Amino acid sequence: MSERTYEPMTKEDVTAAQNAWVKYVTEQDVENLLGLYDFGTPDAPLLFKPTLTDVIRIDRDGAKSYFIGGNPSYPNDHGFLANGWTQIEFESAAGPVLNAGGLGYTDMGQYTFVNGEGNATKADYTFSYHKLNGKVLISLQHSSVTWQPPVSE
Repeated sequence: MSERTYEPMTKEDVTAAQNAWVKYVTEQDVENLLGLYDFGTPDAPLLFKPTLTDVIRIDRDGAKSYFIGGNPSYPNDHGFLANGWTQIEFESAAGPVLNAGGLGYTDMGQYTFVNGEGNATKADYTFSYHKLNGKVLISLQHSSVTWQPPVSE
């Protein structure tokens, strides 16, 4: 197996990758969306915990199933893209933050997904990015619906 050589990147590179992610989600373009992820190697796979599921994914088939559904290995996947998101806004807590060693960034915050009917879903996210062969890729994504405290009566 060949050595993977990570390249320096900037905050602007991360912002461009986030903008591409939003574009491909809102356009329901699963192939280009999957192209933003580094599915890695058996020793260092993608780590992907999607927003609306409890199943962590480590490969392309699992990620694709989450986005479009229809994979019998993931019977509870109904296709995240089928929600018809028309707008997504990232709200970073403090980043993106340069990782130790300087060859990647991590970002954490909340993003809001709005569908065609104007309904909003807020979720918490963590993404890690690195640059490989001139392309910024996601190597880790954890996303979950934002916790809401109970309403006092």
